Amino acid sequence: MWFFRAPSIVFGEEALSFLNNIDFRRIAIITDENIKRAGLVSLVLKELPENSENIVVSDIPEEPTLADIKQRATAVGEFAPDLIIGLGGGSSMDAAKAIFTLYERPDIDIYDITPLVKLNLRNKARLILIPTTSGTGSECTWAAVLSDEDHSRKNELASTEIIADHAILDPALVLKLPPGITRNTAVDAITHAVEARSSQWRNYYSDIFAEKAIELITTNLPLVLKDPDNRKAREEVHIGASMAGIAFSNAQVGLAHAMGHSLGAHFRIPHGITVALYLPQVVEFSEPEAKESYNSLMMKMPHEFRRGNLADSLRAFFKSVGQPLNVKDCGIDRQSYMEKMDTLVALAEESTGGVTNPREASSAELREMFEKVI
Repeated sequence: MWFFRAPSIVFGEEALSFLNNIDFRRIAIITDENIKRAGLVSLVLKELPENSENIVVSDIPEEPTLADIKQRATAVGEFAPDLIIGLGGGSSMDAAKAIFTLYERPDIDIYDITPLVKLNLRNKARLILIPTTSGTGSECTWAAVLSDEDHSRKNELASTEIIADHAILDPALVLKLPPGITRNTAVDAITHAVEARSSQWRNYYSDIFAEKAIELITTNLPLVLKDPDNRKAREEVHIGASMAGIAFSNAQVGLAHAMGHSLGAHFRIPHGITVALYLPQVVEFSEPEAKESYNSLMMKMPHEFRRGNLADSLRAFFKSVGQPLNVKDCGIDRQSYMEKMDTLVALAEESTGGVTNPREASSAELREMFEKVI
């Protein structure tokens, strides 16, 4: 027996106006300083009901730790909202999920956010997530990634109870996204879609979302990078990224995420860059067990990027949009990378991504994939 889960999704022009008529009166907005400075918090505040009270927690770090979440959850608890809104990229939305959980259940440990524990949420509040980047898919997933205090490990927390009640996809919030962030988050979404489509837990529903995500993103991302004001292309990348989030939330990710999380924990490289860096290698390794899935995805890509297999097609596409294909282009020197190799492999082995990858990898095979990007 399988379940397909997704939030209620509000999308398209003026999607933020959905907030006009919500029946909530005490609203906590979880975001970061960059989003606030960009004026996006103001856009949300203008749409809230006139008689509502709100608090803005705008100091979510780029890589929030477990301690960061506990501290912010205390402040939110003192305000006692009936709605929590996560506004921003993956960090802010993941933080909002975790804060929402601890606000609802201050009696539990954050590590209780697991599919094995019944949390019984939504006795105090509801959760709305609003992405300001097009890539993480966090607005549609039941996962949250938080760092240890020393940032040496990324913790993958998950529970179907932390899926948002509503996800709002408004293209107005991504129109001014810088080219680098546009690319980094979009290749993250591509990785979500590829790994969802080939996962051992893939299903009929996740397959459709993954394939459409690849079509929308690979067709429109080059247009956005060429003309950042192309509103239609922006919207289609935004929707595609959300579809990729739905796909992997229902099918899970694979070894590219296991390896990317490992690299990001040690070298503080943006998440999208790290997972996409390893994706072609993982696809090559997994192809014997995922040929049908990979062929289906390749046929959704624009013809000019298609090569003899999906791995080479991805390399061609990534090269065209400026996604790094080796650690040197990520700003990591060979010696530093090799010095961390044992730890990189060990952390990747501990990740749940290895469970659902289409082909199981040994330590030696993981090491070989890590070394292929030198």
